[in-house]
Amino acid sequence: MLGFTFKDVAMEFPEKNPVHLARILAGMVDKGMLCKITRDNYHIIPLNADPKTYVPDGLQVAKCIMQNKEYYIGYASAMKIHGLTLQSEAREYVVTKKQVKPAIRSFAGITYQFTQHDATRFFSFSSIWINQLEKAMVSDLEKTIVDIATKPRFCGGIIEVGNAIFKTKDRTDHDKLFYYFARNRNQSAKKRFLFLTDLLDLEWTTEHERMMKELGSGISLLDPSAPDQGRKRSKFGLKINVDPIGIKKKILHQKMS
Repeated sequence: MLGFTFKDVAMEFPEKNPVHLARILAGMVDKGMLCKITRDNYHIIPLNADPKTYVPDGLQVAKCIMQNKEYYIGYASAMKIHGLTLQSEAREYVVTKKQVKPAIRSFAGITYQFTQHDATRFFSFSSIWINQLEKAMVSDLEKTIVDIATKPRFCGGIIEVGNAIFKTKDRTDHDKLFYYFARNRNQSAKKRFLFLTDLLDLEWTTEHERMMKELGSGISLLDPSAPDQGRKRSKFGLKINVDPIGIKKKILHQKMS
């Protein structure tokens, strides 16, 4: 593990004066042995790296910031890990169980978005390799799909949601996926998933039909980041505020590219 906190050091050397430990760490930063991420978070610079130019990758920084806290890498960041997007947005998304302030931070040109999930939505993540050196907590494939269907703005929009659903059609555990949607307790997410499944001519099962019966009578926006306009599709409980033909063409074009 390359990241640690000042508290970790103080616990390791309880007999040492905290001021003395802080001075030692500051000296190691000056000598290019450590990279200081935040006030109390440090990252070890590899021996083969140039300390003048070395910057930890975004996921390493996110993991370092969340030392000793419950979290998982989610949304667009998890999509990249699962191979669901080629977008190189300079933003990492971190899901937390307790609120992190400030919710948006920056380090070395990358923005970090921290979003809190309550206990009902904070589930289904595990330790996954994020590079050749480290693992981090990352939402599994099915939970990633549920999360981005819930908040499309955290993955680049509804086209990215549809693209992820399409790309994973043959490697998704559908029993797990439907269970996650039920546990997530977000009707809008279910509506978007069902609409995109139908739009992209994907397999429709009795589980899809069962979910359709549980949607209720409310109307949600297909893409919450787009203007509140367009026609309503009562079948799915959605206002179609983004051109569905454009969504389908974009996703199928990516498939053929």
